[in-house]
Amino acid sequence: AMPKQAPSLHFCLAIAIARGEYCKARSRRRSADSLVCTQTRRTEFTPRLQQAAHKPQRSPNKTKMPKKAKSTSFGGQKVTPAGKRHLESRAPKLRENPKTLLCLRGSKTSTSSTAALKSLALLLKPHSKVLDRKREDLKPFDDCSSVEKLCASHDASLFAIASSSKKRPDNLVLGRLHDGHLLDAFEFGVVEAGGPCEKLLGSKPCTVFVGDFDADPIMKRVKNFLQDLLRGPDVDRINLAGIDTVVVVGLREDTISLQPHRLRLKKGSGSLPDTRLEVSGPPLSLKMRRDHQPSLELWKASLKQPKGLKPKKRKNRSTTDLGEVHGRLHLGNQKVDELQSRKVKALKRSRDEDDE
Repeated sequence: AMPKQAPSLHFCLAIAIARGEYCKARSRRRSADSLVCTQTRRTEFTPRLQQAAHKPQRSPNKTKMPKKAKSTSFGGQKVTPAGKRHLESRAPKLRENPKTLLCLRGSKTSTSSTAALKSLALLLKPHSKVLDRKREDLKPFDDCSSVEKLCASHDASLFAIASSSKKRPDNLVLGRLHDGHLLDAFEFGVVEAGGPCEKLLGSKPCTVFVGDFDADPIMKRVKNFLQDLLRGPDVDRINLAGIDTVVVVGLREDTISLQPHRLRLKKGSGSLPDTRLEVSGPPLSLKMRRDHQPSLELWKASLKQPKGLKPKKRKNRSTTDLGEVHGRLHLGNQKVDELQSRKVKALKRSRDEDDE
């Protein structure tokens, strides 16, 4: 057997060249096929591209605007429904909301004036608001515009301002507004700050005035202001368990003291329970300094009562001391001869009686 000869160098080179040409031709064929596919895809998507080209493009800086809220009219002005509800809550009513006390702090305060302010806020809670930020423009006796703006923004008609200075240390100013304007204000010096007297939620504190408030016209107005401050909301019925606090307001010379008491109900011999008063904390003692009197026109306007709340007059009706109601009827002149009475056969006259 003849031995196998190794392939020559020329033969190997020829095979390598042939393989390279084949690979090149194969790659060319693939590229041509891919080119045909891309052209067909472009022809398929040309209508969509043309439609997209005709659409107006949005500028990059343009943002999407939110939808406008539906507007309604209130008092001749266009407002949103939420704004209308807010304005209706602030509008005048036949039965107004309970008065709110706005507690403010001046540029400089002392511990006693701040403690007196907090004790008043706790006593009138939840109808009180406390603003802890110190303010420099709170001078109701000089310029009351800042106080009126703050009370209008917080829907409050009563205010209390705590301040302290070298001329007037431990100062406390109490006042009230009517129709957004300052009605009257009183400046006190805090003699004793008193302690915290927080009442239960929903309870109705009672107020007792001890002293000759009616002898002095200024103290008479102070009593009227304190009644307005401590009255609370109007209710139709009162539960005995809800009366747990009694505030005794006393007057001695020019010093007013507010002493809170706890009312304890204990079992009694009859149907009603026995009541016991217990002192709860030190009193709040205030010494009178200055006052701001309202104008006569503004005072008369504050005393006016709306027509819807005025009770109707009951004519020809009176009530005795025993609670009996007597009525009076007014009848016109009656002609008795022309009254038609009922004819009864038993009372009819016979013919014999007529002949006689």
